[in-house]
Amino acid sequence: MKVTDGSVKQRILQLLKAKRMTQTEFTKHLGVSATYIGAMRKSMPEARFKKVFELFPDLNRDWLLYGEGEMFLPKVDETEAKYMVPILPVEAYAGKLQNWNTGVQLRDCEKIMSPVPGADFAIRINGNSMEPEFAGGSIIFIKRINERAFIPWGNPMVVDTENGVLIKVLYPAEGREDALEARSFNPAYPPFHIPTDSIYGIYRVLSNYREIITN
Repeated sequence: MKVTDGSVKQRILQLLKAKRMTQTEFTKHLGVSATYIGAMRKSMPEARFKKVFELFPDLNRDWLLYGEGEMFLPKVDETEAKYMVPILPVEAYAGKLQNWNTGVQLRDCEKIMSPVPGADFAIRINGNSMEPEFAGGSIIFIKRINERAFIPWGNPMVVDTENGVLIKVLYPAEGREDALEARSFNPAYPPFHIPTDSIYGIYRVLSNYREIITN
């Protein structure tokens, strides 16, 4: 890791030089007197730092505070960033409901490039009940829907429930308003009902990663 010698004051002066900004312009943005930088000894209050990072969103915080790394954050291709989605560290069990109740912190998830726009997450399939359309080990890209307004019946969906995450084709449960019927593509797996009060969210499958890399 690159480490820069000097104080926060010296690094601010380097920053202004790189940004071609005068000290007077900089101090006006911070709402302090023109002599503020010259009077600095070691650092500045957290509120001032906040204004600096608002003024320079590409500034590397570690560089300014500790002298570590490069002055600016690496540039990210806007198109690439737009299609990067977190891959959830859980699996959609293409089989019976599984016992899973672990909270997921999105900031801790790895990210993967989505081949289609609009995806919220990516998730890996475990099991063979949705074969041949969805093989075990495939990664699917999903988008949450408003299940209270409309559910596209007859299409494969990822359902997040209190008992686990699964991928199934959904239909209305005959004779029941408090449940959905979940069917598999693999005829070896019989359909079953999912109580609606156990559902946390329903996600539409936008794309199957294995299909993309083989077609």
